[in-house]
Amino acid sequence: MIDKSKLTQKRYLAALIAILILLFDLLLLYYIKYQNQGLPISSLKIFYTGNFLNAAFSFIAILGVIIYTIKMKSNSKLLMIILFPVLLTAFLLIAYASTKVPLPLPDVYFIDHPLSLVAVGILFSFYQFLQFMFIALLWFNILGGKELIFIRSVFDSAALVMLFLILTFVYINIKKNFRKDFTPAKNSVNVAVVLGAAVWSHNSPSPSLAARADKAVALYKKGIVNIIQLTGSNAPGEMTEAEVADNYIKLSGIKSKDIWIENNTVSTAEQIRFIKDSVLTKKNIGKVIIVSDSYHLTRVHEICGFFGVKAELAASALKLNFEHNLYYKFKESIALMVFWLFAL
Repeated sequence: MIDKSKLTQKRYLAALIAILILLFDLLLLYYIKYQNQGLPISSLKIFYTGNFLNAAFSFIAILGVIIYTIKMKSNSKLLMIILFPVLLTAFLLIAYASTKVPLPLPDVYFIDHPLSLVAVGILFSFYQFLQFMFIALLWFNILGGKELIFIRSVFDSAALVMLFLILTFVYINIKKNFRKDFTPAKNSVNVAVVLGAAVWSHNSPSPSLAARADKAVALYKKGIVNIIQLTGSNAPGEMTEAEVADNYIKLSGIKSKDIWIENNTVSTAEQIRFIKDSVLTKKNIGKVIIVSDSYHLTRVHEICGFFGVKAELAASALKLNFEHNLYYKFKESIALMVFWLFAL
């Protein structure tokens, strides 16, 4: 005769283990996000958009485990409660390892980012997709779904990813963080930081890089800033983005002593971190104005919030046709989602 009390105890023990693993994953993810960006975990802000989303997804999964365990009439699906959280932990650790051990990939760029960084983003995104699948499986069972639950969870997880992508796209379109009028801080070093952009053939600036440099020059000539900080590394076979921008703005008569160059950063997050660690810490810094294209500044604003960087934002005069504007905003939506969830 089956001892029902022992089966119940086994069920609740499995649920407890699953909940503890899910909580561990959340804390591990927070640690990874801040450690990868060189920040102490003590600087964590739970109501920062990305951190709040991480917590919300984990809470929905934990709530699903609790309700599913209470409603479960047999232990036939007990393995799912523990197996999925274990898989989540494994994929999260694999993704984290990819940030520490360089992946054996060609030194090439894909959608304006090093292929190695794109691969890391894919690994973390797969972890998130698995978490969505686990949530869907739990709630399908809770709500009485019986047919093709696994396949439906895959499609629903993909639909959830698309929903968040659409909401992020809308957010980028309606959120305006940049200013048009600036007042320089008196008796201070005011800096326009030009975020790097693509370099075209023969080491010429792309329209995006040229437009950002032009905006910084305009701020300089109006007396709003007295230093231009150029940032950005290079793709294989090119001069760095900062060096190309330096050559370009010198044609406008800007003195070399008023141009600072940084040529090691390869991403927006790295450039904001550089501002935090190497620009704002300089003596007598007054106002920092980050210059980029308007479609990019929403993500810049969000990354500044993560790092606790206080800076004003200025949009370049770059003009895009409808197709290019749509493409760049779609790409920004993906990049912002990845940063919110994983700080990459």
